[in-house]
Parts: sequence; C-alpha cells; structure tokens
Amino acid sequence: MAALSAALTTGAATAADLALSGVLGGKAILVVDNGPPRVVAVGKSSPEGVKVLAVEGNAATVEFYGRRHRLRLGERVVRQGAPTQPGANMSSEQARKILARGLEIAIEADPSGHFMVDGEINGVAVRFMVDTGATYVGLGRSQAARIGIDLSDGEEVASVTAGGKVRAWRVNLRTLKVGGVRFDNVTGDVTDAEMPFALLGMSVLDKMEMRRDGKTMYLKRKL
Repeated sequence: MAALSAALTTGAATAADLALSGVLGGKAILVVDNGPPRVVAVGKSSPEGVKVLAVEGNAATVEFYGRRHRLRLGERVVRQGAPTQPGANMSSEQARKILARGLEIAIEADPSGHFMVDGEINGVAVRFMVDTGATYVGLGRSQAARIGIDLSDGEEVASVTAGGKVRAWRVNLRTLKVGGVRFDNVTGDVTDAEMPFALLGMSVLDKMEMRRDGKTMYLKRKL
C-alpha cells in the first residue's frame, strides 16, 4: 500500500524548482526542475542535492538552496523563495501534470486479496478499497457526513448492493487524492448504509493506468 507526499533540497543544489509530489512510508517523493520523481529517505539527498530532513504525515522538511522549508503535499519551492501552491508561475493543470508525471502508486494486496490505499476526499483523510466493479467512488452515509458532504445537493438514485437495493445520492466530490495524485470534480455515490471504507471506483480509475505484478497493483495517472 502506498501513501504519498514530499519535497526537498540543499545549499549545493542546482535545481531552481522543487515540488513535494508524494510520501512513501518514511520517504519523500520529490520533483526537481520538472524532472522525474525522486524517492528520497530522511537524511539522504536527491541526485540534484536536495536533502530530506524529516517526513511527517503529508509533509516533509527539506533543505533547498541552504534554507529549510516545510512542504505539504503538492506545494513547491522556486529557488530561495517561500513554498507556494502549485500554479504560482504556471497554470494549475500544468503544475498538476508535472507533479503526477511518472508517479506510480504501488498497492500491496491485503490477506483477503483486497487493494487498500489511503487518500483524501475534500481534504479529509479516507481509506479506499480499489473496486473496478464500482462505476463511481462509493461512500457510506456516515462517511459522507464526516467529510461534510451535503446530500441535499445530490441527486437521489437507486443503488444495488450485495444486500439488495438501497437509497443513494449521486454527488460531486470537489477534490479527491489517492496517493499523491489529485482529481477535481469526481462523481461519487453515497449509499444509505454503513461502509467500513470508501470504494475507489471507475470515475477515478478510468483516469489512471492500472497494472498488476503478482500481489502488487500499480496505479499511474493518465496524462
């Protein structure tokens, strides 16, 4: 399973631009000068000289051009300036493509053979199960309430589950993150039932390349 978020640099670095693309365990995933993603452990430096000082949750502390910066997932540093959100000097779509390019999410199957991955919906942490049989991202009603989704804004629909037909609402999810990859305006279904996790359905998976290697699934955003 993988969860993502990171960014870093050192005084000897030659890079002018640094982004925290993801976090994998205790390692940061950095994109330096729009190059390939670099997975860097705490205390180590990228080939470009960016040093990772600490990784905490969805943030990393790095040394870039002799200065320390704490970056959250998706933030970037340009030369010696303070971190800014992607898009400070480029469109948000360009920044997103740079951050997502080449970034693969590796998910290990659990003992039951399910692929579980951490992510976010509307900025709230969510545990997903990859489900290619689900047309949309699926949520239970209590999950939706925790995220702050207003069902009155959704369209009431019928949903068929293993237990039969249940009441459901089709809603728009403003933002969804899986690993270090973000999607905007994703269609989801909220069912009038309890669910132990959210379903990562085809409204997201259709936007990703999927491959299996034994018990590991790899997801990569289509560009």
